[in-house]
Amino acid sequence: MRLSATLCFLASAASLSAAAPPEARSPDVTGSSLELSKRFDDATLTYYNVGLGACGQVDVASDYVVALDSAQWSGGAHCFQRINITANGKSAVATIVDDCADCSDTGLDLSTGLFQFFAPLSAGELQGTCNFV
Repeated sequence: MRLSATLCFLASAASLSAAAPPEARSPDVTGSSLELSKRFDDATLTYYNVGLGACGQVDVASDYVVALDSAQWSGGAHCFQRINITANGKSAVATIVDDCADCSDTGLDLSTGLFQFFAPLSAGELQGTCNFV
């Protein structure tokens, strides 16, 4: 009896999903101020001295945190979202905690600890790839 009830429920759910127009099943949010670019290559990676970030969290230099460029900041809508960063053959996951007003449209400011994972601070600036996770 449980199996037939489960199959009936699944069949009903499938028919409702199939009957809905495509836009109802997967709404288009392109252009939304809340949408992040999923990936960008040739990101400019710099570093900054963390502290109280625009997301309201106090971080320390060893935390793997970043400041997101203002073009994608969206008034803090992406606070605490995760980002995978690859540079110099290494990858790390960090958390968005701040706004970088001076960053280019594909730029990120990294905590000094995170930057040093990729290169010494004396490098000053790196090129990398970023994927939002």
